[in-house]
Amino acid sequence: MKAEHINPFLKSAIETFKTMVNVAVKPGKPFLRKEACEADISGIVNISGNIQGLFVIAYPAEMALKICSRFIGEDIKELNASVADCIGELTNIITGFAKQDLKSLHFSISLPSIVYKKSGIPAGEPVICIPFESEIGNFFIEASYDS
Repeated sequence: MKAEHINPFLKSAIETFKTMVNVAVKPGKPFLRKEACEADISGIVNISGNIQGLFVIAYPAEMALKICSRFIGEDIKELNASVADCIGELTNIITGFAKQDLKSLHFSISLPSIVYKKSGIPAGEPVICIPFESEIGNFFIEASYDS
């Protein structure tokens, strides 16, 4: 797994949260782990082609509610279909913009899937985890793929 494959996703997440949600997010130090993080809701895309694997944005419920309330423009109090749609759309925007910086790799990104209570990366797969923090809460970006 190469940093130049992950960095466009991080750059895109920073810009997307800034422009679409009006929140400055800051990545922490990446680390490798065998198990994906536990999350209340996650947006997941499959990557296939010259690189293959999964890209995940994993949120605690409180952060997901705050992000989606800002994105949608109404106060959301519980995880529901609107939150799932919002998380899916933000995941789609982030991965779509990141893919533009990785055109030379010739790969496809699936439409986002939403999962609750887990990140979606199979147990035992090596996971690069990047914690993000912001004024309204924290979340993780995870990637697991072969290149």
